[in-house]
Amino acid sequence: MLNCSAKNALRKICKYGIVGGVGAAIDFGLFATIINFTQLPYLLVNIISFSTGTIVVYYLQKNWTFQYQNATNWGVFGKFALVVVITFFLNNAILIVCINILLLNPILSKIIQILLSFFWGFTINSKFVFR
Repeated sequence: MLNCSAKNALRKICKYGIVGGVGAAIDFGLFATIINFTQLPYLLVNIISFSTGTIVVYYLQKNWTFQYQNATNWGVFGKFALVVVITFFLNNAILIVCINILLLNPILSKIIQILLSFFWGFTINSKFVFR
């Protein structure tokens, strides 16, 4: 039987996963759509899809997952923005390695990038941004 603290942590991880899934679906859906219907470079497409997904995820994580109600929202947003910038560069590095070095297809590369980002994001958001 899980204690109350463990139940809360599990609930938070599940919510994080749901919100992450929504963000990933938005990110992946836009990425796949734009890649398949335009000739834009994949890194530019990633900026568009990642940014859109990130905006949605911030509001959902803040208000639903972590239920963060601190009055100093600019500080939280600043931390979140810092994590997003670092994550963005890590995501692009993953895409570059997967596509240009491992010679994987862009869609498979995006899936790999999203999975790695999930683990990184939960850890950083729970320990640094919304603690």
